[in-house]
Amino acid sequence: MIHRRLIYYESVSLAESLNETAFGKGLVVRGKHVLIIETPNNSAILHRINAQQIYMQPIGTFALTNDSYEIYSTKYRQTWSALNDVMPINIHLLTFDQLGPEQYLIRLEHFFEKNEDEVFSKPVQVDLQKLFYSQGQIIDLIELTLNANLPLNDIKRLNWTTTENQSSHWNGNGKSCFFFVSSYSQLI
Repeated sequence: MIHRRLIYYESVSLAESLNETAFGKGLVVRGKHVLIIETPNNSAILHRINAQQIYMQPIGTFALTNDSYEIYSTKYRQTWSALNDVMPINIHLLTFDQLGPEQYLIRLEHFFEKNEDEVFSKPVQVDLQKLFYSQGQIIDLIELTLNANLPLNDIKRLNWTTTENQSSHWNGNGKSCFFFVSSYSQLI
């Protein structure tokens, strides 16, 4: 259900009519539905990639300027990307944040679930130096916890025994963490 409008009391849920209005008219909710009909084996790749493209769709914004396009385009950079290479199809760049002159917080996300797709659910290796070459040479890299407040090597996990006498200890070797702080030396 996207939106409901009940002008009369329907004696089922609410003890009153539901007539939300704005500017003297009933509220209107607009949305977009995408229906993918595919076999379960092929649906994950279509669903995950389309969801990213729909959710991360660019928003066009405009502003008035007194300059002609030729003058404006010489004054201002109109496009820029920190990426110098194509990301793997199952990896998404969540964050590229400059923390200081030579420090960046980079968050990468592998957005396929385990065993969801035969090919794209597998672990992926990413060469950060190749991806972000335009920023300079990476000289230091610290892998952090998912909330980026502690180096992964310093994490202390609680261990307990389950009711089935199994240990809760997990040794993921950092393969599931996607936060990195990188120090760069500038290109000359």
